[in-house]
Amino acid sequence: MARDENAGNFKMIDQILRSQVPATLGADYAAAAGPALEALREFDRFLERTLTQHPREWQLGPQVYREKCGYALAVGHDPEELLATAEQDLKTTRDQMVQLAAPLSVPQALDRIARRHTTPARYVAQARVSLQQATDFVREEGLVAVPDADHLIVVETPEFMRGIYSVGGFDPAPALEPQLGAYYWVTPIPADWPRELVESKLREYNDFGMQQLTIHEAMPGHWVQADYANRIQPVARRVLRAVYGNGPYVEGWAMYAQQMMVDQGYLDGDRALRLTLLKQLLRSITNTILDIRLHTMGMTDQQALDLLMQQAFQEPQEAAAKLQRAKLSSCQLATYYSGLKGWLEIRDWFRQRHPGDVSLQTFHDRALREGAVTLPALARLLQ
Repeated sequence: MARDENAGNFKMIDQILRSQVPATLGADYAAAAGPALEALREFDRFLERTLTQHPREWQLGPQVYREKCGYALAVGHDPEELLATAEQDLKTTRDQMVQLAAPLSVPQALDRIARRHTTPARYVAQARVSLQQATDFVREEGLVAVPDADHLIVVETPEFMRGIYSVGGFDPAPALEPQLGAYYWVTPIPADWPRELVESKLREYNDFGMQQLTIHEAMPGHWVQADYANRIQPVARRVLRAVYGNGPYVEGWAMYAQQMMVDQGYLDGDRALRLTLLKQLLRSITNTILDIRLHTMGMTDQQALDLLMQQAFQEPQEAAAKLQRAKLSSCQLATYYSGLKGWLEIRDWFRQRHPGDVSLQTFHDRALREGAVTLPALARLLQ
């Protein structure tokens, strides 16, 4: 049954890709698609016949995790250092939230914010509105070069990608054909969800949560970063950066964009937006703690859910999805926090080194023109 389902998936992927290939490239696609699809089928056979016959625990363990993160993150800090810093920042960020929420408690303040949400029918449309608002602000404040609006389309996440992109995501234009444009995916709320699950999702991605999602995925987050990356010359360097792009650079920029926008007074410095930012910062911090402790320290499911819901104030549906994601991946969840820390450190260093030119646009332009290199390499390139 599983093989039949996978065969159907391969066929569907092929059909989708064929529908997007220009007619003039049809023959070239067909010549490349055959071997590529057969490689996928062979990998599927390997999983079924070989790997499944040697089951093992899903946790990587301390040694393998350290080695993988050394390659995947390349931020100059080992997992133990990241964990210690994240746990300290968890306390600091929660303290900031307590002060900002006063005289209410943090859960009370977040509950009030969570009630301000759209309907399932307007969910995707709200993303389009927030994109326009963020774009106008970035342009007016001169924070970074704004890409051509025609090169980004807000669409519902393709169905076959919704298992991974349960909330939304960014699909960049191809490195060799940037004129084709990019997509900001927003995953719609399924019509068959029970009422309590729908409410949980809408509370998590309320009016201010949607603003943060849009900043992260599109403006001035991933879309802007990808637009700069697709202008890198020579082309060989552009392709190299695209294929081997560093995760903390990419996700760190998007997290940095969220904090930078709030710091610059987006939405008139609304306190609810800043509190939502701090909640999302808690998410990136707990992502790191979750990833490291699950894979190297035997964290249980209940401990993970307690961390996400009690320490990071996440809704149950969001917490359950994050736990599943952490079990199915490794090191990627740590890219957000480690990347944000790296970007902030580099910006502070850049300002100290260039005291006569402290404009954000100058720093952003210089840093984004280098493409998704490791953050230690970015610091060297900006000297």
